[in-house]
Amino acid sequence: MEANLLMAAFSGFIGAVILTLLIYLLKLFGYDLDIPYLIGSRFVGIQNKSRTYTVGVIAHLLIGAGWGVLYVFLITAMVVTPNWPIGILWGFGHGIFVGSMMGILAENHPHIGEDKTISDPGILGRRWGALMPYFILGLHVIFGIVTLAIYHSIVFAQ
Repeated sequence: MEANLLMAAFSGFIGAVILTLLIYLLKLFGYDLDIPYLIGSRFVGIQNKSRTYTVGVIAHLLIGAGWGVLYVFLITAMVVTPNWPIGILWGFGHGIFVGSMMGILAENHPHIGEDKTISDPGILGRRWGALMPYFILGLHVIFGIVTLAIYHSIVFAQ
C-alpha cells in the first residue's frame, strides 16, 4: 500500500479547518479553548490581536496538514487501510499527546502562566474546566475521523 502524502496533507488541512470551527463553536458557548490564539501568541506579540489570530489560525491549519501526513504515513507503514474507524483511535492518541503538551506549554510560552495574560491550562486543559479534557480528546477524535474519512474517500474512490 502506498501513501499519497499530498492528499494526506489536504485531508489533515480540512480536518484542522473543522477542528478550528468546532473550537470557535465551543467559544460561543463560553468555553475558553482558543488554540489558534495560543499558537499565535507564542510567535507574535499579543498587542496586535488580529495578527496573533492570523498567525495562529494559519499555523494551526498547517500543523493539521502535518498531522494528516503523519497519520497516513504511519498507518500505511503498518499496512492498515486509512479510514474513519482507524481515525477514532489515532485521533484519541493525538488528543492525549496534544493534551499532555498543553501541560508543558506554560513552561516555555511567554504569555501563559501565573500572573500572565493566559492562565496555565494544565494537562489536557483540566485547569480550564472540568469538561475541557473531554473536549480536547473529542475534538481530536473528530479530527482523526474527518481526516482519514476524507483521505480514504479521495484515494480509494479512484
